[in-house]
Amino acid sequence: MSAKAPLGYGCFLLFLAPFCGVGIFMTIKGLQAAMAGDWGEAGLSFLFGLAFGAVGIGLLAALFYGRRKQQELERLQGEHPAEPWLWRPDWAAGRIEGSSRAKMYQAWGFALFWNLISYAVAPLAIAEGYLREGEPLVLLVLVFPLVGAGLLIWATRATIRQRKFGVSVFRMASVPGVIGRKLEGVILTNTVVRPDDAFRVTLTCVNRITTGSGKSRSTRENILWQEERRIRLVHQVGRATAVPVAFRLPQDVRQSDTSEPGDQIIWRLEAHAEVPGVDYHARFDVPVFRTPESDIPLPPEEQEAIASRVEAYRQPPDSRIVVRRHRRRTEIYFAPARNPGVAAGITFFFIIWTAITMALPRFGAPIIFPIVFGLFAVLLFFVVFQAWLGSTRVILTPDEAHVSYGPLPRTRRVLADDIDDVTLKIGMQAGNRPYYDIQIVKRDGKKLYSGRSIKDKQEAEWLAEQMREALEL
Repeated sequence: MSAKAPLGYGCFLLFLAPFCGVGIFMTIKGLQAAMAGDWGEAGLSFLFGLAFGAVGIGLLAALFYGRRKQQELERLQGEHPAEPWLWRPDWAAGRIEGSSRAKMYQAWGFALFWNLISYAVAPLAIAEGYLREGEPLVLLVLVFPLVGAGLLIWATRATIRQRKFGVSVFRMASVPGVIGRKLEGVILTNTVVRPDDAFRVTLTCVNRITTGSGKSRSTRENILWQEERRIRLVHQVGRATAVPVAFRLPQDVRQSDTSEPGDQIIWRLEAHAEVPGVDYHARFDVPVFRTPESDIPLPPEEQEAIASRVEAYRQPPDSRIVVRRHRRRTEIYFAPARNPGVAAGITFFFIIWTAITMALPRFGAPIIFPIVFGLFAVLLFFVVFQAWLGSTRVILTPDEAHVSYGPLPRTRRVLADDIDDVTLKIGMQAGNRPYYDIQIVKRDGKKLYSGRSIKDKQEAEWLAEQMREALEL
């Protein structure tokens, strides 16, 4: 353990001491109020005491648990310095449990903490008369209990899912998943799961970035790579369902890395299934690393299998992307409003943001706030406009490519001799779903977008291949 670690633990203990102290003090104060017959004061004191005490004691327990885990990690790192997949016991064993139980505990912990604070502050605001006419901003206090109710529903659903399906296990065929090769194994559910259609299994490489500290601390997850499979052929093993998993891992992805808390690479395997009631969902953090095997070229038959997968793709009949082939010309039309769910979400956010912007002067906010909020609302309007009405038309021949962007008439032209390749990149991201953009890459390095926000990766790969064939690349 580094020399800085004991100092860090000591500082954290000092940080937790006031929470524990306030919790004990408010609990004693509540007991005194109850003995005096002042039940209103007693109730508020108990709520504050429970909230602060739960935070202090809970974080204290997490501190000691984390310290023990850190000591175990450092021991394993010393024993296997060049094999990081052996630093976690579940990875080393090739038997990884799903996170459903931990997610349930986290949901209840957050929901209870939020509601303890909310239901302590809201009655106090009412009792002190802060809701009198002329102070409408204080009405926002009443929003917190409503959010708390939503959090309780979320925690309840997590509990129902946990009791219904238990903890699933991912058994790896080999450890680790090797970059340039495969991640293989089987997901074993804790009970029989019979989906209405198929299991949707997704493997995602996530870059988790944490910035700032204290109140300004924020964490976001950027999807670097994702692949999805629909598994219909499953097996029943006793009272469990076995879902086979096999993903080809490309050469240009990053390996698992949690050494930097502010910049982590996490490989996440998820399985979904639509069933009556609460749907099945399991999530696993899996080891994916670069090994000496990564540098060995793939056998020709495996390379052919990868190429044939793109060739065998058939565009679904309900796709909003139309491909028309002529003798020496291919036309691809990306219709407006291809992702109505995302467009509706952006529109809803735009409406809420605009309403807040218009309400700021009424609440006496300084003039700079309505100006800044208003400028951002204008940007949001253009995003909403593009989400609902934006379209792209691509016309390709062996000689050139024309790309037109609607609804405003803008056309770009590039000669085929100036084109190096047609590639994919992740553009927009909505939750855990990436949307793909197609780029025409010129020989001078410049790029021309020839299709945006494609939800289905297989369709995006197929469209890129159609463009390459039309340009005879």
